[in-house]
Amino acid sequence: MKTVDQPGKVGPTNWQTVGPFEQAKAKMHSRPFRVTHELVGNPLFSLPALMEVAKEASKRRGDLYADTGDVKVTDKWGKIPLVDRPIDEVIDRIQTAGAWIIMKHIEIDPAYAAVLNEFADFVQSMAPSDPRFSINNPEMLVLITSPNRLTSFHFDAEVNFLVQVQGSKRVWVCNPDDRSAITEVEIEKYYCGHQTAGTYKPGVEDRASVFDLNPGEGVFIPSHGAHWVQNGDSVSVSLSLNFELPPSTYKYPSITNYALRRLGFQPRPPGQSLATDRLKAVTGAVASRGLTAVRWVKNRGQM
Repeated sequence: MKTVDQPGKVGPTNWQTVGPFEQAKAKMHSRPFRVTHELVGNPLFSLPALMEVAKEASKRRGDLYADTGDVKVTDKWGKIPLVDRPIDEVIDRIQTAGAWIIMKHIEIDPAYAAVLNEFADFVQSMAPSDPRFSINNPEMLVLITSPNRLTSFHFDAEVNFLVQVQGSKRVWVCNPDDRSAITEVEIEKYYCGHQTAGTYKPGVEDRASVFDLNPGEGVFIPSHGAHWVQNGDSVSVSLSLNFELPPSTYKYPSITNYALRRLGFQPRPPGQSLATDRLKAVTGAVASRGLTAVRWVKNRGQM
């Protein structure tokens, strides 16, 4: 096994960092960095295989999303037209469909779970010792994208690796601490259920890091790192491999801050005071259960 301060593989894995492993480890949760893999040509990620995966995902509530159209960087999810035909037809016409397809939880299949488990071992080797930034619940999403399709500006709570298997794309990733890209209010709203809270601000691309991804390459995108993606001129197959942070790190304190801000206060962002964050995490956890209950009722048409 190579020592962890060397570039290349760490142990017998398909995954490796670009550049010294310790440098990538130091960037976890703060800055994007590149990785490489050996999944190109793997039959699990061929379009015929993924068509079957998509048909299975469509049977599970919430595990398949597909939209289509001419998308701008400023567009919000939910405003883009959804596909109006069976998913196998969309994939069969993906070259001209102008579509973006997401399949979630494909690790239900043991063959895909094996890929995810190997990746999880690799990422866990980079995880910091601070329990606030432990990473859990690895998940694999597959994205199939039509040529030249754009994925609009957004941010996520998860620790995410965007990995290219087929085709190419350009990815813009903002510094997660850049509050001119994503504001504290947007982060707070996100954790209160507004998944499209992030709004594009003109000129943010001038401060973003840009990554051109080809097959066999990937990029780490930190939590709250706003990003958007321009697909190349061929069909793309990508993986979004992500982990969750403990909810007491950002989610619960942000929910508390959202409530405090609505009362007229200017609360400290998470990370500035460990003692304050712990208290906010307790109150935010209680509020989160209330929000979950309200959404559950609304989803069943009872409110």
